[in-house]
Amino acid sequence: MSLAPRRAYYLVTTLHWFGLVMPMAVTVLLAQSRGITLTEVGLFMGLYSMVVAVLELPSGALADALGRKRAFLLGGALSIVARGIFLVAFDLGAFIAFAVVLGASRALTSGSLEAWFIDALLAEDPETDLQPELAAAGSFQLAGLAGGTLLGSALPPLFTSLPADATVSPLAVPLVTSLVVQALVLALAASVIHEARVGATATDVRGAVRPSAIVNLIARAVSSVAGAPRLRLLLFVDFVVGAVLAASENLWQPYFAGLLPGDDVTSGDGTVLLGVIIGGSFGVGVLGNLLATRLARLMGKRHALVAAIFQVAQGLAFMLLALSGRFLLAAAVFWLTYLTRSGWNSPHAALFHRDVPTHRRSVMLSAQSLAGFAGAFVGSVALGALADASSIDAAWLVAGAVLLLSAVPYLRLDGLDRRARVAQA
Repeated sequence: MSLAPRRAYYLVTTLHWFGLVMPMAVTVLLAQSRGITLTEVGLFMGLYSMVVAVLELPSGALADALGRKRAFLLGGALSIVARGIFLVAFDLGAFIAFAVVLGASRALTSGSLEAWFIDALLAEDPETDLQPELAAAGSFQLAGLAGGTLLGSALPPLFTSLPADATVSPLAVPLVTSLVVQALVLALAASVIHEARVGATATDVRGAVRPSAIVNLIARAVSSVAGAPRLRLLLFVDFVVGAVLAASENLWQPYFAGLLPGDDVTSGDGTVLLGVIIGGSFGVGVLGNLLATRLARLMGKRHALVAAIFQVAQGLAFMLLALSGRFLLAAAVFWLTYLTRSGWNSPHAALFHRDVPTHRRSVMLSAQSLAGFAGAFVGSVALGALADASSIDAAWLVAGAVLLLSAVPYLRLDGLDRRARVAQA
């Protein structure tokens, strides 16, 4: 099947995220139903983030050897394996195995198709403004996220006759469905993503992952960051956002489940309401992308200032979430956190890609992902433990305060950009 790069990227990534997040509304609840505490959730999800961080640069090298398409397909296959492990996991050791395989999967898939897409756009027009392109792509992905979570959350109430302590319980049904959808997406990606490159050999692969090559790759990444103070600031923000995002993803399910009446979230419309919450958050994320594009135009493409505005708004939203206390109000504020996060994402990404040379894009995207997942490890463990020791509200307050502080680097970048424009004039 032959599709233009934009259409192929939109289609594959939309359906990829659709299938990936089908169990998202219930995964932590499923783990808790099998005796896993929030601290343990933070530990194995933190391990997942650490595995991603450790493998990011080697996986980037492997992607260069195999091709970005093949790296994505391999990562997708590992994702299916990881979810199969989760399906049969009933103790912390099995959940740790799930985290390791899922981490390897994410390291291979993160940035692989994005790098392919960016290079395809720049090959068409080197002067392409990447912010609206990335915002449009983000909107399609958010549509997939919203659709996947809504459909996945609607499944458990349809299977309440299944025993709650079985391998395939009501909460596990979205996981099974996700496996099937992901397999279909891999077949689609193999058909519509086209990458012109010489076929990789076993020697290419071994050369890419040998210790000396990995050390050289790390040296190149360090060199790129060391000589680019702007990139250092952006990677610091990626670290902070990774920490907060991980905590948000780990804690929102038990938080809202605690606000629902009754003890069994699978009864009645419990999981459906959770799906509406997370699905709606992705939906309002599309609005965040639109607002970011409009605001960037009004402010003369001052992407750093736009990112700062959305980052401050996101921090305030998390702090307000800690004070909400009621289901409907908390849901609305939770949506606000996703709207502001989506608004932040495209100007931040535009700043990053603008400062990264094409020949180092794969390496720097891996470095960016490494920073994000290193932050996710810290956030998962620290904020998960805080939630168990104190409350989830306390974790929200800390997350909001940290986000507010992370807006400061953008003010520095905006000042540098304004001085550069004055000098050019």
